[in-house]
Amino acid sequence: MKRSTLIIIFVMGFVFYAFGQNRQMCATDVPDSRWESEFQRLIKRDKLNQEPRASTYTIPVVFHIVHSGEAIGTFPNLDSAQINSQITVLNEDFNGVGLNADTYPANAFVNWAIAQGLPASSLDSKGRVKIGSLDIRFCLALYDTSGNALPEPGIDRIDIHSKAWTNPNTLTDRVRFKKYLDNVIKPQSIWDVTKYLNVWVTDKSRSLHNMGVSSIPPFSTLEGIPVSSTTDSTDGIWCWAKAVGSYPLYPSGYYKSNNIAGRTLTHEIGHYLGLRHIWGDRPCANDYCDDTPTASSANTGNPSYPLNSGSCSSNAPDGEMFMNFMDYTIDPYKYMFTVNQVERMQTALIHSPFRNKLGSHGLCTSTLSNAKLNDNSLPGLYPNPTAGSIILKRVSKYNSVIVSNIMGRIIYKERIAREDEQVIDLSNQPNGTYFISLFGDESNRILMLLKI
Repeated sequence: MKRSTLIIIFVMGFVFYAFGQNRQMCATDVPDSRWESEFQRLIKRDKLNQEPRASTYTIPVVFHIVHSGEAIGTFPNLDSAQINSQITVLNEDFNGVGLNADTYPANAFVNWAIAQGLPASSLDSKGRVKIGSLDIRFCLALYDTSGNALPEPGIDRIDIHSKAWTNPNTLTDRVRFKKYLDNVIKPQSIWDVTKYLNVWVTDKSRSLHNMGVSSIPPFSTLEGIPVSSTTDSTDGIWCWAKAVGSYPLYPSGYYKSNNIAGRTLTHEIGHYLGLRHIWGDRPCANDYCDDTPTASSANTGNPSYPLNSGSCSSNAPDGEMFMNFMDYTIDPYKYMFTVNQVERMQTALIHSPFRNKLGSHGLCTSTLSNAKLNDNSLPGLYPNPTAGSIILKRVSKYNSVIVSNIMGRIIYKERIAREDEQVIDLSNQPNGTYFISLFGDESNRILMLLKI
């Protein structure tokens, strides 16, 4: 009897320990009810008023890579190719075409969707819960806060010795680590949160299990209205350096394991745009998206469909959506947002004062350092994003053009025939981020292109 009791206690203790470890993978705070009430009010209002949305959202990203003097390309001072691979992942994931999205089961949640009476807008042609697309472009910022061109697009390298900072990998307590981020590292290095998505990349203590943490979007800066704990000195995301980037895209980087495919930052940007964990942060709780089945807890590892059918009263017969980005399964096994999750993110992009001006400052377009963004004498390209060919405009003063991929490999090189336009065909190139480098006698320019 005693032995059985001890075994039960041990097993229960292990379950709670494991669940606690799972929760630590993401250290984002759970929003309070006032914040969610305001969020729901805005969602309902937008649906009622048919609030217009941008055709394509753009989010300029700056990665603050914190190191202690290591050479570029030595952990944790990640090289630009690893950062570029992360941008490619974001653009694929948030547009519904990420790694393994094509493995979505042919009958995924069909029966559950019927039982729940989901509207047609939440379903694909097979009757499955639809993989949503936010129609968004993440780009590496080309300019700093003063309008100066960045030597490495989207990268701000910070040596802790120049700031007299404590090395983050010496902070072994999760609460203390987060306070140091919010009280020291972020305020002393943050860029304007209305213009940039700030991402801090550091090492961490081996005793900490969390790999990322995000702020949540405030919906007002007026007193008395729920704003969350986010401020203009703390807004943004932290990621462990070994969880940034994609091993499948750039295997030469530094990763926790070969399973790292950039989904930690995808998950945290979900929080940054107002999403909750798929299980609602309590057993069978609400994530406020009608098209995500309830889940009993976080899922980890590499499960198969269907998973845990009946674990909550309302998720039978198809079980839990472990392939959702807001769960904790390993990176290759999560590959989708839903339509309702996309609606939440759109609401945050429209209404949050720290989100609704992102992409409106020309930080992803090559311009003069004084940010004269509307100067028609500057080179441009369209369409961007593209599915094939692009047209370069106003390029007659340049001698040559080079197109390189995120790994720095040159895929196109040609002289410019002193004409005002030049067509480049990229239809045979894989989807991802490309850099268009223009070279002239008096000046050079770099433009960024997304192929989807």
